[in-house]
Amino acid sequence: MSTLTHGFTGTRTFKSWESMKQRCFNPNSKDYARYGGRGISVCDRWHHDFEAFLSDMGERPEGCTLDRIDVDGHYEPSNCRWADIKTQQRNTRVSKHLTFNGETKPLIEWADELKMYHSTLLRRLHAGWPVEKILGQPSRKSHRQMLAS
Repeated sequence: MSTLTHGFTGTRTFKSWESMKQRCFNPNSKDYARYGGRGISVCDRWHHDFEAFLSDMGERPEGCTLDRIDVDGHYEPSNCRWADIKTQQRNTRVSKHLTFNGETKPLIEWADELKMYHSTLLRRLHAGWPVEKILGQPSRKSHRQMLAS
């Protein structure tokens, strides 16, 4: 079906689909270097077919934008979701991720879970500590104690 008959032209969902393609395929796009310029692409199913994209992703929820789960992976159904800004800020190429007991999370999520400062965990990581010690050793003053003071 053409973009003129599906009724979504101009919607947030359609704009997200168009923007995704611009980032990946248009060298004149301001974001091309961070996407298409480093090899990020759009799956064949979505590249020329908005309705396939809509079928796989559903309509874009309010307050969310298109997010790739693996920031180095392509735009494809198994690697995309609608995510809020907080989720997207934690899922960037500069975010540090640690795997502990078979679970991989951004360092900031480990900090929240352990009630520790992100900066404490980051200092430990940069100092070369093993992950078990980074996450397992309590800080001198826990995040919760700091907030209560």
